Formats: sequence, C-alpha cells, structure tokens
Amino acid sequence: MRQESIRRIISIGLLLTLVIVFSVTTDNFFQLSNIQIILRDAGVYGIIGVGVTFVIITAGIDLSTGAVLGFSAMICARVLYLYQLPAGVIIVLALFLSTLCGFITGQLVSRLRLPDFIATLAMQFILQAFMLVFAIREDGVISNKVITNRTILLFGASIDGFYFVTFAFLIIAVIGQLILKRTKLGTYIYATGSNLKSAQLSGINTGRIKRIVFTITGFLCGIGSLFTMGRIGSVSTDIGVGTEFEVISAVVVGGCAFSGGRGDVIGTVIGAIFMAVLKNGILKYNLPTAAQVIVKGIVIIFVVMFDSIYNRYMEKRVLEKARQMDAEGGEA
Repeated sequence: MRQESIRRIISIGLLLTLVIVFSVTTDNFFQLSNIQIILRDAGVYGIIGVGVTFVIITAGIDLSTGAVLGFSAMICARVLYLYQLPAGVIIVLALFLSTLCGFITGQLVSRLRLPDFIATLAMQFILQAFMLVFAIREDGVISNKVITNRTILLFGASIDGFYFVTFAFLIIAVIGQLILKRTKLGTYIYATGSNLKSAQLSGINTGRIKRIVFTITGFLCGIGSLFTMGRIGSVSTDIGVGTEFEVISAVVVGGCAFSGGRGDVIGTVIGAIFMAVLKNGILKYNLPTAAQVIVKGIVIIFVVMFDSIYNRYMEKRVLEKARQMDAEGGEA
C-alpha cells in the first residue's frame, strides 16, 4: 500500500477516534443539526486550507492567511458602511484585495528571497495594523457595524440546514485535488517541495510556482472572508485572528509534511473536519475558555508528534529498502 494511502487511513482513524470520544462523552453530538454546524465550521478552514496545502507541499508556510481574511473583510465592511456599493462590487473587491495580498507575499518570497516564515509573518503584522487604520470609528471609538447587505448575508445562509460554505468547500476541494494530481502545475508544486535544486535543474521556474501558490491562497482567503462576513453579520478588528494556526493544523493533521513534497487536498478535507469536530466537542464540555484552548493545543501537539514519528519511521523504511536494493544489485 502506498505511503500516501496509509497516511490518509491514519488521518481518518484519528478523526473517527475523536468522533467516538465526543459521541460517548457529550450529549447531542451526532444530531444532524450539530453535524451541519461542524461541516459549516470546517468550511472556511478547508477553503483556505486548499491554498495552504499547495504552499506546504512546496515546503513553505503561510502565517498571513488570518490577517488577509480579516483585512479583506474590514475594507469591504468600511466600503459598505461609507458608500453602500452593490454586493457585486464588494465581492470583487474582497477577492481582488486578498489575491493582491497573496501575490505580494509570493513576490517577497520569490523575488526578494525572504524566508516564507518571515515574509508571511511580516504580512500578518502589516495587515493587522491596516485593519486598525481602516476600522470604522464613531466619536473616535472603534465600532463594529452590522452588515445589512442581503447578498453578502446570503454567504452565511443554508439550504435545509446545510450551509453554502460547505458546498463551496467541497467544490474548491475537488478543484484543488484535480490541480494537484492531474495538471502540470500540480506536478511542479510537488517537485518544488520534494527537491528544490533538482526541480530548478529540470527547468522548473520554482519562483513562479511559489508566487502562484501564495496568490491562490490569497484568493481563497478572499472567498473565506465573504463566508465569514455572511455568517457573523459584522466585522471586528479581531476577525480572522488565529485562523492561520487552525488552517495549518488542519493541513498537517491531513498528512502534509512541513518538509514539503507530500500531502494532498483530500487529507486537508479530513484535517479541516478534524479541527471542526475538535472545536465543537470541546465547546460541549462547557469548560472555561482557557481550558478549551489548552485541551485543543494538547490534542494538536499529540497529532503533530505522531505525524513526526510516523514520517521518521517511513523515511527509515525507505532507506532500508534502498540499501537492500543496492545490496542485491551488488551481488548480481
């Protein structure tokens, strides 16, 4: 069985374990309405996670996704408040701003050769500062204005309890998986993360690949911002805070390796649902906020440690197999 398939089975096993634990220890966990909420919560993590999957497969990291989402939402809320523009203009603005942010990040990484960690962390700080600058104020005090545009609010709506964000998540996940597995771009993404030097020697423009994956991630953050605005119905200066860590956790739980070259969108879908189940289940315990964060952190640390141990074990197996083949070849 392929390593990718084994890792996916492990991810599903971790998810099922979490579901069983919460089903046994909490009330009403398996109700349809609660499952619909879990899928809704997984939606935004998963949509952005598709882009972050691309980034991590190239051996990169993106710490700016939460800030890109928040900045895009804040500008749109301000424009709605001041000018009451049509929803179509707001949607285009959200997607344009977030895509531009992703493109700039890609330029910092590929053109200026900044480490992904530094470039995306700097973008996070800059965009969070801009959110404060453009926040709506009344009498000098930041005010969280309610969004009343019906079209924008539709992004938070549902059909028979299944939210639009869930459908968007599934569609984007399918497209993302097809890109990774069936296109030249996907092949280049894997090659860039597997061995950067080899990819460059093969004629792959790895800088361009980096720009593309960060730009795609920015675009998906814009989609996430629209669904977040629609669900919450307002925008505050802390919108999107921490989203980047939830998304990265989902991608890693799904089987992507920080070393690059491994993982796919199917794993990220599983990871996003895992994070949503974890959040939903912990809330049902009615623990203090601090305790909820601690429990979530412990679970994530456990999963990441498990993934690290598993990766080392598989690498060891590959090396042993290579040595055996070399030995057999020498004897022949």
